[in-house]
Amino acid sequence: MSLTNDVKSLALELGADLVGVAPIERFEGAPEFYHPQGLLPQTKSVISIAIRHLHGLLVPQKNWVENFPYQTYGYGWLSHIRLNSVAFEVSRFLEDQGYITCPYPSFCQGAGAAISNRHVAVAAGVAKFGWHNLAMTPKFGSKQRYVTVLTTAELEADPMIEDELCDFEECFKCVDACPADAISRDEAVTFEIAGQPVRMAKLDKGKCGTCHGGRGEGFKRIESRIHVTFTGGGHCGMCLIHCPKGTYAPR
Repeated sequence: MSLTNDVKSLALELGADLVGVAPIERFEGAPEFYHPQGLLPQTKSVISIAIRHLHGLLVPQKNWVENFPYQTYGYGWLSHIRLNSVAFEVSRFLEDQGYITCPYPSFCQGAGAAISNRHVAVAAGVAKFGWHNLAMTPKFGSKQRYVTVLTTAELEADPMIEDELCDFEECFKCVDACPADAISRDEAVTFEIAGQPVRMAKLDKGKCGTCHGGRGEGFKRIESRIHVTFTGGGHCGMCLIHCPKGTYAPR
């Protein structure tokens, strides 16, 4: 087996659902602060690893009953422990083969993060951006989270996804589901990743962050405020939960 296959097999054995590789060249033109070589200058390959959400965790959250299952297993455990553990073991394997490797934490996201795990997933052929600003996959739709591994190993690159996975002009379930009206229905943001055009909604990050953090301002429904804020961190997830895409559909 090739080193690339060994890496992917290990990640899958450790619990990953999806794995992809991007060559460092796909990040040309990325803002300096967000470029992988800003963290590890010798980076030659960037690995994206994803683990799906359990659909059962999403039911009580979607029905405004209880957010602890989603908050714990969909955020805390999945991001802070499960994904990071897989990334660490993959990194340790690569360093045992002689390659300097740096895992980047799954839970680091937003303006203060040096790497966007979602953008890496798109560059690595694992995902494609949807209107809601989430990175979607053909199998799981919006329902997975990501972690990133930077390495000096020259791994075999995966092709980027060409076909759109989101019904930009028709669906808008994410817009309707957002408790804070943070996702624009009409205004779009456009840019490119490795020459591939990306189009997604203009997101009011202030509203999204307020809702996600459980601070209870700007909600369009009073029950939204009560539901999302009865813990210190609301971890809303309504755009993810209401997205109908993905072929994986347990009954």
